[in-house]
Amino acid sequence: MSLYGMMRTGVSGMAAQSTRLGTVADNIANSGTNGYKKASVEFSSMIIPNSGTSYISGGVATQVRYSISQAGPIQYTTSGTDLAVDGNGFFVVQNSNGQPFLTRAGSFVPDGEGRLVNAAGFQLMGYNYENGIPSTVANGFAGLEPVQISGQELQATPSTFGTFAANLPYAAPNWTGVDLSTNPTNPVGLDEALEDGSVVKTSLVAYNNVGEEVLLDIYFAKQATGEWQMSVYYQPDGTADHPSHTAAPHWQRTRSNSTSRPASSILPASARSRSIFRR
Repeated sequence: MSLYGMMRTGVSGMAAQSTRLGTVADNIANSGTNGYKKASVEFSSMIIPNSGTSYISGGVATQVRYSISQAGPIQYTTSGTDLAVDGNGFFVVQNSNGQPFLTRAGSFVPDGEGRLVNAAGFQLMGYNYENGIPSTVANGFAGLEPVQISGQELQATPSTFGTFAANLPYAAPNWTGVDLSTNPTNPVGLDEALEDGSVVKTSLVAYNNVGEEVLLDIYFAKQATGEWQMSVYYQPDGTADHPSHTAAPHWQRTRSNSTSRPASSILPASARSRSIFRR
């Protein structure tokens, strides 16, 4: 074994360990980077055939591998333009020269022209469905164009009807208080009635013309065996003291079990009632 061979073997070992430490440092530095894939190092021994009586030392070769096929955890963000791939697949992005790249990082924000770009400024690419379902290309990027969201805001559609089903207690006592459909203020005995089952309360979520949630409070008051009176209240109109049952009814029931009745009518005898509400 020559002096040169000894030094070569030592340098080979140090270079291999340096590569391994470098991958560890990268993994630590990118522990919070979206889409980063863990790097690992594989070591291989290099054996050189010996000739005669002289010994020729070998060395160590390294190969860095990235876990590109291993999916990372999907995390919640507050940005409406952040995306994630669940399962196999990549996002297609392109740089300013039009060169495509693949990435798993789904952190995108709109630029000045409404195009979704990542932290490197690469544009997110996708197929345009404006003129129908496009023809996709399985082994290329033809047909892809930058995803642009400016001027394409969704128009909120307010709720115009809702379907509600309820199971009401058959053995509950009758409600003997004031007619809830008359919008009474602080009805006497309502809290006790909610506890003994003579009045049942639930809620239904609707949406206004700007997409905001609107909570509707629904009250069922038992009138007789198998007969329940239903009243619906628009909760935001309630007072601070009694926000749930002092608001004026804004919605009316127009059908119950295929029978048309006004909002203050009596439900037909049934342990299960289905009602549809309309403005």
